Amino acid sequence: MTVGPALRGAFIDDRDGPLPAMLLALTVLAGVVDAVSILALDRVFVSSMTGNLVFIGIGLAGVEGFSVVSPLVSLGSFVVGVLAGAWICRRSGGHRGRAVRNVTVYKAVLALPVTVLVLAVGDVLPAGVRTLVIVLLAASMGGQLALIRYLKVPDLLTVVLTLTMTGVLTERGAGRGDPKVIRRGLALVAFTVGVLAGALLVRLVSVGAALTLGLAIILGVGLTIHLLSRREGAWATPR
Repeated sequence: MTVGPALRGAFIDDRDGPLPAMLLALTVLAGVVDAVSILALDRVFVSSMTGNLVFIGIGLAGVEGFSVVSPLVSLGSFVVGVLAGAWICRRSGGHRGRAVRNVTVYKAVLALPVTVLVLAVGDVLPAGVRTLVIVLLAASMGGQLALIRYLKVPDLLTVVLTLTMTGVLTERGAGRGDPKVIRRGLALVAFTVGVLAGALLVRLVSVGAALTLGLAIILGVGLTIHLLSRREGAWATPR
């Protein structure tokens, strides 16, 4: 397969339609959000719960500089977000595109007040504001991970990239031109780009600017998939 069709197949294919492209955009979002949470929210993850469990363990061991409370708050909020996201997906009429749209609406409802609040407060976030930001961002990412489980698009988990990286190295498929191999590589690039963009915005502009980028990605994905979901197709059927 030549590069052009293979690259297109990494974004759009017969099985999942435009969903891979949407999930690659949400992978960028995950990178942005993780950068913000690490740099501005006192060593806590709002998307990677494995990282929070590590921080909780280190905090319980009494290591200075590691809080147990913030990772626990993030973990609890993430669980609530997963339950909310799963409920939204179940009520999306058996259409995967509409499930993406509805979850992005849910994410936007949480992301909009967070972004406005941080833009208003500035980069020095009081403890109460930090906690609220952690709660809303973790609940948003929990909904996103519930969506991933519902969609069942191979190789695009948007957050958990260890298995994706392993797949790039061990499961080469039909070679470098295999759309699946390209998609795995694009997922790693997308997350890295998100982290880099989020970190640069926090460092050079503001925390609010990074969150604004995240909100723009959510709105962009939501609007695009809403337009695409007007047309029925085999890709929309739940797997």
